[in-house]
Amino acid sequence: MSSRPTVPARAHRAAGPHRRLAAAGVCAVLLAPLGATPVVATPQAPERSGAAARPAEGPLALGIGRQKSSSTMLRHYLSWARAYGFRVSEHPSYGGVTRGAHSKNSWHYDGLAADLNYGPAGAPSSERTRARTAIKVADSMGLGVIYARDGTVGSAASHRNHVHVDVGTTSNYGRGTVLAPAGSRTTQRLQQVAHFPLAQRDNLWGPSTDQRLQAIRAASRMHGGKFPYGVKTAQRAVGVTADGKWGPKSRAAHDKAVAALQRVVGVSATGTWGPATESKYLSVRKKLR
Repeated sequence: MSSRPTVPARAHRAAGPHRRLAAAGVCAVLLAPLGATPVVATPQAPERSGAAARPAEGPLALGIGRQKSSSTMLRHYLSWARAYGFRVSEHPSYGGVTRGAHSKNSWHYDGLAADLNYGPAGAPSSERTRARTAIKVADSMGLGVIYARDGTVGSAASHRNHVHVDVGTTSNYGRGTVLAPAGSRTTQRLQQVAHFPLAQRDNLWGPSTDQRLQAIRAASRMHGGKFPYGVKTAQRAVGVTADGKWGPKSRAAHDKAVAALQRVVGVSATGTWGPATESKYLSVRKKLR
């Protein structure tokens, strides 16, 4: 899925084809083991000490490039990040932006960049797994990232204790500026179809995502109404109480889920899994899995 970039008015103030970004480090990143079920705490307000107490970072050594992804894509990412347990800051919709903490043309002020933090300030730098997960999700959505994951070259040097995410064309994981990967939100949308909680809609097609979507497929009339992972798994995938009894309510919910899936993959939303849906779904699965 590609999104047409939306260029804010503020962007036109920058001279030349490139804009310069800078992001301020505000909190440390406390990280949980990869693959563990995230514990979603009540989001805390970003820790701030005021612009006067926080030295502004200078402009980055290299131009970041033009806007690539849409502000809507970033908003979807930040919604996931907050549900996953991150504190989102330095964004107009998440507590505002600290004036003077970024270069005057920073995308933070336009709502096109944000910072992610997890846990208390001063958390051990070794606890980085959660930030690595956040980077994988940002990459899958085509967003730019600055974080000292692999080193401290360039802008990563000032991003050791928080993850910066933006809509630009480049990323720096610690070894210098590279092009940000192409991305889409298709998997995240399919995870919504399969009734994953928001914190688990990470846009990464892993075993759980595959199992739920395959359960919806197998339960269709075309595939004989089978339940390779059990009736309860299929019921959870279509959003009804998992009581192990596949009746009219489960069937109706299944057909509704099929229609939602058809809208995501781009076929007529009939609610019936047929050859066109089968072909398009398998193509999407092969590409994203």
